[in-house]
Order: sequence, then C-alpha cells, then structure tokens
Amino acid sequence: MKKIISLFCVLLFGGVISVKAQDYLQIVSLESDNGTQAVFSSAGAAENKKGIETDAIKSLIYTLFFQGVEGVNDGKPLVSKPNEAYTNSFFNNQARYASYVARTEEAVKAAKIGGRYQGTTRVTLRLRQLINDVRKNTGYDQMVAETPKPRLPKPTIIVVPYKKEGESFQSILENDYDLRVAVAAVQKGFEDCDIKTRDLQGTIDAMKRRMQYEDNAGAADSNDKQLLLSSGADVYVTVDMKKDVTEQDARVSLIMKAYETASGTIWASEDGWTNRFRTRATDVLCSHAVKDNLPKFLEQIVKNYSQPARVVLQISISGSSISSLNDASCSNGERILDFIQNWLDRNAFEGDYHMQGIMGESAIFDYVMIPMQDENGYKMTADKFAGQLGRQLKEQGVSASYRIEGGTILLMLDL
Repeated sequence: MKKIISLFCVLLFGGVISVKAQDYLQIVSLESDNGTQAVFSSAGAAENKKGIETDAIKSLIYTLFFQGVEGVNDGKPLVSKPNEAYTNSFFNNQARYASYVARTEEAVKAAKIGGRYQGTTRVTLRLRQLINDVRKNTGYDQMVAETPKPRLPKPTIIVVPYKKEGESFQSILENDYDLRVAVAAVQKGFEDCDIKTRDLQGTIDAMKRRMQYEDNAGAADSNDKQLLLSSGADVYVTVDMKKDVTEQDARVSLIMKAYETASGTIWASEDGWTNRFRTRATDVLCSHAVKDNLPKFLEQIVKNYSQPARVVLQISISGSSISSLNDASCSNGERILDFIQNWLDRNAFEGDYHMQGIMGESAIFDYVMIPMQDENGYKMTADKFAGQLGRQLKEQGVSASYRIEGGTILLMLDL
C-alpha cells in the first residue's frame, strides 16, 4: 500500500501526466488474494470525483488483461489471444466488469491535477471467476494459483439385469439363469478392477428385512427404483445378454449401460460380440465378454464420475412485501444476491459460475459448476449443493426452500 501511495504522490507532485478519456493510469497493486477474491489498489482519473472509482476499476481490469499485475499469473497479462468483442465489453457501456466487483472503497482521496481529479480506489475483485471467464473467451489456458484437484474415491457400483416394464429384479434373478450369470460376471469384473460394488441380491434381501420390497408386478418398478436409490451406489449398471449358439461353438454379447443413480443420467454404454468358443457354458462366455469390453466401459464411468457437474440455479421470491429481488436483504442488511454470489465464489468448483441476469422477482445463474466432493469426501450432487446453500441462507435469516428438476436447482426465497 505504501508503494501505491508513493507512486500516487509522484503523480501529484512530480509532474503532470496527460491522460485521455480512454487511457488508464495503470498504477495497480495486489494487496491480498484468498483464492477466490482478491483486493487491489488502483489509481483512477476523471473529470469529476464521482468518475474516479469507475476509471480505477477499468484501469485495474485493463492492467490485468494487457500489462499484468505482480502476484497474479506470475505478473503476465491474462489475455493471451486477442478478442476485442469480448475485452471491449469491459470498457464500453456494457460495463461487463460490474459483475466481478464485490466491493470498493476510497484508498487515497481525490485531488485535482491539471483540470482532472485523480485518486486511488481499493477494489475487491472476484478474481477466480474473472479468470475463468477470460480463459473461456480468450484462450487463456493456465489458471492462476491453480487449486490442486482432489483425488476422488472410485464410484460404488451396483449391477442389475436389464428389465422390461412390469418385471422386477428379483423375478429375473430367480428365473433367468443366463442373465443372472451375466450380472455376476460383470460384478466380478468390477471387483477385479478394485471397484467397490453393492450385491443386488444382498440389497434386495436387506430391503425385504426392512419390509420395503414386495415382489409383485404392480410394485416392481417403484420397488426397484427405491432399491437403487437406497443401495448406496453412485452408479447402477444394467446388463442384457444376447447368445449365439451353433452345434460347434457359441458367442455372447453383453449390452451394458451405466447410469448416475441420483439423476438417472446415462454415463456409459458398451456392447460387442465375443469371438466364438467351443463351449456353451454361459459363465465362460461372459468372462470373455467382460475381459473384452469392461475396461473401456469402466473408463467412461470413471471419467464422468470424476467431472464436476454443471447445474442451473434459478432463484425466485415468494410473498408480496418485496417487489424486486434486488431489494431483498439478509438479516444483517447485506443484499441476498451479493451473499449468494460470495458464497458461490467460495463453494462453486474453482469459483466457476455465471449469472445470466436479474428479472424482477427472479435471478438466473445459467451455469454453476458444483464441486466433485462434499465435505465428507463423497460425490457432490445438486441436492447436496442446494441444501448447503439453503442452510447458509437460513443462518443469514433468510428462509428458503428448493427442488431439483433434472440439472436445475429451483431455489425459492420466502420473504
């Protein structure tokens, strides 16, 4: 800070610098950086005192983009590839910088020099979010202060037979020998790859002991859906089998599909015929199919499991006491939208999210990247993420409820 004040004093007393309206002083210093937000001091100049803050912010953005600031990206500019349509939007009337500025305060009082006012503003910037935006729009491919990526536990998988409407897992296990053998072979294949599995028959038996599973056609679909959701598996894999048998030899094809248990999103699929073997033994043929196809299939599952999920966050208000979400405040007076953005800075994956806009009684974040893990090291889901945000809002005196529709979190604030 002393360095900034000294530099500013040089400007005040050491000489006159001619600055056009579109030029910036580029006297910028990083004061602190917590990994999501950073505090900068930035000098600004304007025709009147009110314009100093805006000029200082634009000067900060300009310096980060094109000159570099010590302590950020090794002092190198953030913009690596020209994209004037993007960068100009920060300096023209679009004022794209506004969504990245968390707070401002006067650091050095304004003084008039040569018909213009000059001063220094302390700017708290959502630096991580800004860098993500720059990277996507200008080809910037190196993250500042890269956060080490956590090593995720491997997914837990339950293998189930493919079933038609009205069928149940239990009835298929009891009546279809080939498919029962195929399920067992795929499960063993996962276990041989050091993947934790949930045994289907064991899970059914446990549900029966809890009186939660009835084997009848009317309840089959709902029972099996509840079984999957309560199994503790991150992924469920369905297995179907085709068998081609001749007098001399035989071959099989295992049709495998993997789904995220929580959302039902398909993550992987694989099928393919084995070579022909001089045996009709289903277990032998299935073991060959697993050996041929499981590695590629598992690779797809792990890849999807290891990626952060993207969700839409839509916020709305109930009640009639507040006409605009912009007016809604926490119990301490902080604007609710500011609180939510600050929370996302800390809790979204690498602070990566984007607000599409505010429309009267609602606001839409068209994407929020949620973390890969929760605080206990388990897979993060949209439901867990929304629950965490709801609890934090409650601590701020804001009552909130939510529901999940596919990849969208619908958050309702009861004001």
